[in-house]
Amino acid sequence: MENVSNITTSPDDGAGEKLMDEKNGHNSKGIEVKYMTPTSQNGDANINIDNLKSAFAGMGKEELMKFASDPFWVRTRWFLFILFWLLWIAMLAGAIAIIVLAPKCAPPTPREWWEQSPLYKANPSTFAKEPTKTQGDLKSFTSKLEYLSSLGVKTIVISNILKVSDESSDGNDEFKNVAPSYGTLADLKSLITAAKDKGLKLLLTLVPNHSSLNNPFFNKSASRDTQYSSFYVWAPAKGQDNDQKPIPPNNWLSKSGGSAWEWNEKRGEFYLHQFDKNEPDFNFHNPDVIKFFNEVMQFWLDFGFSGFVFDRTPYLIEDKDLRNDTQKRDFGTATHMDYEFYDHINTENVPELAPLLRTWTAFVSNHSGILVVDGVTTASNQSVAHLVVKPQVLEKYPTFSADDLVNIITTARQNNPWPAWQIQVKDEPEGSALSQGMLLTSMLLPGIPITVAGQELGISDLSDIPWDNTTESGAGGKDVMSQQKSDHSFYSAYKELVKARESPSILYGSLDLHVFNSSSVLSYTRLKSGNPGYLVVFNTGAEETVVDARQLPSVPDELTLLLTSDASPMAEKTKVQSEEVSLPGRAVAVFSFVPKAKD
Repeated sequence: MENVSNITTSPDDGAGEKLMDEKNGHNSKGIEVKYMTPTSQNGDANINIDNLKSAFAGMGKEELMKFASDPFWVRTRWFLFILFWLLWIAMLAGAIAIIVLAPKCAPPTPREWWEQSPLYKANPSTFAKEPTKTQGDLKSFTSKLEYLSSLGVKTIVISNILKVSDESSDGNDEFKNVAPSYGTLADLKSLITAAKDKGLKLLLTLVPNHSSLNNPFFNKSASRDTQYSSFYVWAPAKGQDNDQKPIPPNNWLSKSGGSAWEWNEKRGEFYLHQFDKNEPDFNFHNPDVIKFFNEVMQFWLDFGFSGFVFDRTPYLIEDKDLRNDTQKRDFGTATHMDYEFYDHINTENVPELAPLLRTWTAFVSNHSGILVVDGVTTASNQSVAHLVVKPQVLEKYPTFSADDLVNIITTARQNNPWPAWQIQVKDEPEGSALSQGMLLTSMLLPGIPITVAGQELGISDLSDIPWDNTTESGAGGKDVMSQQKSDHSFYSAYKELVKARESPSILYGSLDLHVFNSSSVLSYTRLKSGNPGYLVVFNTGAEETVVDARQLPSVPDELTLLLTSDASPMAEKTKVQSEEVSLPGRAVAVFSFVPKAKD
């Protein structure tokens, strides 16, 4: 029989008092204990916790709403809500700040318009000559603008077209007018307008070094007119020789031969001419002369030209004290009457030249134009103009090697990472295979290739442009019409390379030069991350050769042929294995490729 009793405590033990309520058989927590054996203190027990469960039953809706409406909990919820969004916004702002402020590679500076394409030099008299005329003029030149536009070139240099009395001379009678043989100022205006409509920029060739003897300034200067007396370089005789003829003031020689001084009876002094005696030199130590040429440039910039090409620039300024030139240490077989006998430190590239050119460059830049100068060298590498054009000359083959070509390229880029390229081989005809190879090789180098009109056709003994095959220079398919119809003509190769220059790999990419086969083959790659690469291979030797282009970094096993400079069997292939690139003598091949991933 089940024995149910309350637990009581002995006088000596307070545990029962703590555990049970003696009055009702429950402990203080509402737990009922029932013993299952006769021995009330030692038998099995059954513990009833129903009361405890009921004590922990969930709150009702009304109680929950009471707590939810409590101001403390309302404030707590709003605090946590606001804190969450503040932390979220802070993390978002931090992520944006990391993206914006974290160091990253700056994008390359966009190339200027004059840096993007070759500089194409053209003389209207030969470039646009029509069969019925003795020479081309501005109107006929305008009619050929479509051809220049189709080539892809963007900058056209017009030869000296200013007024002259002797068309064999570049000494101008006037600096703000056009020679009548070329047309009128209205014809020139029409040419500039038409060129701009086709996206072409025109640069005007100026020769500020001298004028003609018929220039009004010279006549006034010879007459000692107060305003123009020192417009030219004048000097008294140093004495008289045995024939009672006046002796020049120093030993300066003319580039045309003989003394650089010519006696003028009217003034009773010598005038300086570093070139022909009919081309007296201006005195650029006179501020009024500089001011005059500022006005000349302003006139033509307002007229619509996009800048100037200065010819014979190194000779603009001479030593003010007219000191003698000193002889070279190694003058070879030259004599004291030969120009090559002297170091012309007092008549070429004198220290005063660079500051003057920089001033003019800034002047033209302020009118959104550019200034290109020829042959200038300075003591520092600081730029004196937007572009300095100075031909890179190699000795005639086989004296030079591909290593010499590498040296020329490397040296040119030391002074200017984006130089002008006019690579020539001494005494080599312009239209020879070697000269053609040099032109195509220079087209994808970092810099600006200089193209003289006709070179894009591979013409030798350059004269008139053969627009069709009726002319002697156009015989054998050399004329424009025939070459435009052929995918393998030199014209097509040139045009393809002008187009390739639009690639970021050419405008901004790296240059890696390499020489193969005992220094007979020059090759280089142009690479810009994320863009196709370009490989140029030039066999400067006379014999056919094979190279393994995989030796160049990033070159894959397969190349895509873009063009070759001759009609070799490779020209018919689209894909070429880079381990075996075969080239005839004097030939150039250009490939594109997907750069190989770095190991």
